Amino acid sequence: MTSIDNFEFRTVTEDELEAFNNVVKYVFAEGSPDPVPEEDALQAEWTTAAFHKGKIVATSGGYPFVMRLNGKPISVDGLTAVGTEPGFRRRGLVREMVTRRLHEVHEHEEQSASILWASMGAIYQRFGYGLGSSQIQCKFDPRYTQFQFPDEVDGYVRIVTEEEGASIIRKLYRQFIEERTLDLERDDDIWWKGYFGTKKRRSYCAIYFNANDEPQGYVAYNTSTYSRPPDEGPDQKLWVRELIYLNVQAYRALWEFIREHDLVGKVEMHMPVDEPAINMLLEPRAMRLTLSDGIWLRIVDAAKALTQREYSGPGSVVLEILNDPECPWNERRFELETDGETTEVAETNKSPQLTISPNGLASLMSGNASLSELNRVGRADVADMDQIRYFDFMFSTKYRPFCRNGF
Repeated sequence: MTSIDNFEFRTVTEDELEAFNNVVKYVFAEGSPDPVPEEDALQAEWTTAAFHKGKIVATSGGYPFVMRLNGKPISVDGLTAVGTEPGFRRRGLVREMVTRRLHEVHEHEEQSASILWASMGAIYQRFGYGLGSSQIQCKFDPRYTQFQFPDEVDGYVRIVTEEEGASIIRKLYRQFIEERTLDLERDDDIWWKGYFGTKKRRSYCAIYFNANDEPQGYVAYNTSTYSRPPDEGPDQKLWVRELIYLNVQAYRALWEFIREHDLVGKVEMHMPVDEPAINMLLEPRAMRLTLSDGIWLRIVDAAKALTQREYSGPGSVVLEILNDPECPWNERRFELETDGETTEVAETNKSPQLTISPNGLASLMSGNASLSELNRVGRADVADMDQIRYFDFMFSTKYRPFCRNGF
C-alpha cells in the first residue's frame, strides 16, 4: 500500500482546476456539489488536493462564508468537494486534507468554524464535526394541507420578474436571517445568480405584499411534471427552494399561494424542525415528514467561536474541551462570561463545571442539542446536575438551526 509520504498535498493551479473538477464529478457521479453555476465554482486558492505522481487523486476545498450564529455573524469555512478516486482510498488522504484545512483555518485567524454537508456523517465525526442541524423533508399533496384555523390575510401574493423583485428579496432575506442560526449571508451577487431562472431552467419567485403594499415575504420555486395515473389527480410538481417570511401573516399567504396551484399534485421542500406549518395545519401528517441530518459543524477555534454568538441571558460557565487531536489548541479549560450579547472567554485553572467533546461542543453551540441531551448520550459531562437547566437556557437559540444553501 502506498505510504502517505508518497503523496503531495497542495493548492491546485488555475491550469489544474479542470482535472480537479473532473475528480469531484467522478466521485459524486457527475453531480458536483456546487451551490452556484459551474463558472463560479471553487477558486483555485480555495482548494487542497492530493497528487500521486503528478496526478490529482483526491480533492477538497472550502468556500469563505459568513454564517449567522444565534443572531451574530461568524466567518466559517464551507468544506466541500471532498473525494478520493478508487484505487487510492483508505490511505488517510481525506484525514490529511481535512486536518491540513483545519490547521490553515486556525492559522489564518479569520474563520473560527467549519461547516459541511456530509455524504456520510461517519466520515466527519472522526474529525470532530458534530451535528449542527437537523432538517425535515416533506412531500405532500397541497389539497390536504389546509390550516386548522382559517384566517383572512390582507394583501396579495404576486409573481415577480428579476427586475421587479431582486432588490426586494435580498432585503427580505437579510431581515429574515438576522436572528437565526446556520443561515448564510448572501452579500455577494454570486448567491443570487440564476435565482430567477436561466435560459435552460425556469425558476419563479412570488412576493407577499401586505395591505399597505409592503413586502413581507417571498417563496422561490420551480415547477415540473411527473408520472402519475390520471385517476390519481394532478401531475405537476412544485419544488419550494426557499420560503422566507417576516411574520405569520406572510407565512399564511405564501402557503396558500402554493396551494392555489390547482394542477400541482406534489409539493416538495426542506424545512427546519420548527417550521410553522407543523403546528398550524389541520392534519400535519399530510406533509409526510422525513427527518434527516443537515449541516455538520466543527468548532476550529473554541476560544474565539464562544464569543461570536449570542446567549439567552447573562451567565458564566467554566468548560473544558477534551480529546481534540485535530485541533489540539482547543484542549483547554475556558471561563466564559456573558451578558447575553457581549461575551469574554479566557483560559482558567478553575474546576470545570462541564467537560465536552468537540462534536458535542458543535451541537451545543448551534443549538441543535441541549446540554441535557448531550450529557445523557455521553457527549458532555456536567459536574453539578442542579446547574444543567441553567446551562440549557444559556446555550439555547431563538430558532432551531437550519441552512438554506447547498454547497
